Parts: sequence; structure tokens; C-alpha cells
Amino acid sequence: MRLRIVKIVVFFCLIASGAVGRTFAQQQGYDLSSGGQPTITGALGGSVTGTSDVLHNLSVTINFGEVSAANPNSVVKVVVPIAIRSIQPYQVTVTMTGAGNTDARAIQLSDIGFGVNNMRVLGIKAQICTRNNHIFNSLFNNDPSTTSTLNASGRVAYQSSLTNLTLPTVILTGPKLTQGTSIARRTDDGWVFDAIFALTPQFFNASSSSAVLTFTISPGPNVQC
Repeated sequence: MRLRIVKIVVFFCLIASGAVGRTFAQQQGYDLSSGGQPTITGALGGSVTGTSDVLHNLSVTINFGEVSAANPNSVVKVVVPIAIRSIQPYQVTVTMTGAGNTDARAIQLSDIGFGVNNMRVLGIKAQICTRNNHIFNSLFNNDPSTTSTLNASGRVAYQSSLTNLTLPTVILTGPKLTQGTSIARRTDDGWVFDAIFALTPQFFNASSSSAVLTFTISPGPNVQC
């Protein structure tokens, strides 16, 4: 029996709230933007587009490229830095639209690992608290490119994947992020974290699918600095 190698293109677009939503959020003291240049490694014919400008709205498109066995790399990994600012306690929520394939042997949402980590200051106007109480959702606090396993069917599985985002999900909470009492979207007035995606090349049936992930920042639990 001959093995048929197929190319599977999976597009994923990450966006923040629209312009109206962003303006409202900034007026309320909350803001989310690009946190720097997104990167992709291990891809064959894949790409990631986005801006390195932290003053720019978050808008990233990921094309994982060839993810069949024709890709000799062990994993395709994408890192998307996200900048956040607030003058009050906050939470970051992810909402996903899109679905997996009806063909169970084609790529599914569970085949895309998703995690968040690496919280760090954006600059000298970031609010530094005496306690480290910026808390990632424990399910997603991992790098999916290093936490994958094989399930009983021999398919690669992740600690957390896009399957875990079928409902709006809070991924991060914490105290105020920005010094002062106003949000002006500077290059040095907040924090940055990484959204990490991973896909392990496997023998998928030919397919193409997409999903959109929307990140929003809003008032969160009353976490003191």
C-alpha cells in the first residue's frame, strides 16, 4: 500500500476587540495590544504575520503550513507576545469561533496545543507589585511544544489545546498593570505575556480549517497589588 503525503494548511487568526471595543476598554482603564513580533519555528511552508509595534492592535494570522509526515520537524511552534495595560485589577479572556473537521482523521481542535506563560514587564511605567499575583489559569500555564504526549490511539495530545477554548475562557488575572490613573498606550506602561501554539506533524487526512481567537481584557477579581 502506498503512503499518500498530503499538505494540510491550517489558518488561525488572533485578534483583540474591535476599534469600538478597544476605545471603550481604554476609557475604562483597560487595554490590550501587540506585545512584539510573533515567531514561528519548525514550519514547512508556514508563516505568521503580525507587528512588533506594541502601540498597534493585536492582529496575527498563523499558517502552520505542511503538518503531514512530509514535515521532518518534531513540532511547529508559534509564539505570540501580547501586551496588556490596566489601572485596576483585570482579567484576560479568550473567545474562539471555528470548529474542527467532520473527518475524525483530519486535523481537529485537539491537535493544536495552546498555552500561556512568560509574564514580564513592558517598561518602567509598568506597575510592579510586592507580590507575584498575576495568575495564569493552571490548565493553560504551559508550553504545549514541550508538554505533548501520545494518547491511547497514538495521536499527539496536549495538556491544553484549542478544544479547551470552546467557551469563553479566562486565562489570566491580576492586579493593576500600569502606574498612574490613565491609559495612553505607551511603549513602557504595561506587561507582556506569550500565547503559545503547537502542532505536531502527523498522518492527518487532507483538510484545511480555521479558527479565530479573540483576546479581551476587562475588570477582574479584586486582586490587590
